[in-house]
Amino acid sequence: NIIAQISLLEECEYLERALEELHKKESKIVDKLVYKEQEVSLLVKLGHLEEGKALYWALLSMNPDNYW
Repeated sequence: NIIAQISLLEECEYLERALEELHKKESKIVDKLVYKEQEVSLLVKLGHLEEGKALYWALLSMNPDNYW
């Protein structure tokens, strides 16, 4: 599972690599919501706060009852 592999990279603190892999394999990830959730998590952890904020708000507008 691609998302599981990326999550493992994230847990091991290989954040840049995890984000690169996520972007490289975007077309193979069917669940785009999971893709965007993983992307926002990585962006925030990497300190890309403006980009992460924009994506977070997009996710929130899609499903306001399901976010932290």
